[in-house]
Amino acid sequence: MTKLDLTIKISRKVGYYLMQHWGDTKEVKQKSSFSDLVTQHDKIAQKIIIDSIKNHFPNDGILAEEGVFENAENLWVIDPIDGTINYIHGLPNFAISIAYFEQKKPVFGVVYSPVLNEMFVGIKNQGSYLNGEKLRIKSKTKLEETVGSVGFSNNFTGLFISKIENKVRRIRILGSAAISACYVGAGKFDFFISKNANPWDIAAAFLIVKEAEGKILNLSGNEPNPLEKGSFIFANPGISNKILEFTMI
Repeated sequence: MTKLDLTIKISRKVGYYLMQHWGDTKEVKQKSSFSDLVTQHDKIAQKIIIDSIKNHFPNDGILAEEGVFENAENLWVIDPIDGTINYIHGLPNFAISIAYFEQKKPVFGVVYSPVLNEMFVGIKNQGSYLNGEKLRIKSKTKLEETVGSVGFSNNFTGLFISKIENKVRRIRILGSAAISACYVGAGKFDFFISKNANPWDIAAAFLIVKEAEGKILNLSGNEPNPLEKGSFIFANPGISNKILEFTMI
């Protein structure tokens, strides 16, 4: 079994587990703030993923949201539930995100949204796919025809929306960075901005968007490192620089 095949299999297995408890979480703990939460299902899902990987590839490293940091040339970057608040409240926008890197370069990324049964896959130099159908972004140049999304960040999100809301068709906030970025790759969104993304939030979506011929920038206008926390603009290439201008708050 290839590493990609294993990742897809794990994602479906974890997705099935999470659906059994969706919106019915009894153990919720606060991490760094009242809006940064973890449930027993985050931890169980993460253990399922890591145990499966280690069973097949014991020498690979792990960078996972719930406190696992093992550096290695072959590195898995894992978010067991991206969109935990949505998951707790019974909202549908949450996903399993798993990326695989070799020598700090992305090899493939998988994002699985179990409620909608959407499996996004990006493979280096081989393209991106949604449920097996190849993705390719069609360039847009008119902001007024675009629909975009932004992650929540204090002192940024509200100001950004106020600057751009009359220039675009609509802004949507889903509450999952992984899904929102993948929707750029699928052409459902024309841009998504996350000002303070962790690697596990966007590592898989990074390659999915890139292989779909999307543009990825940080707020300085450079391509960000998906293994470092920072700002990310995922965008249709025809409007990426225009979106960047509106982030200068």
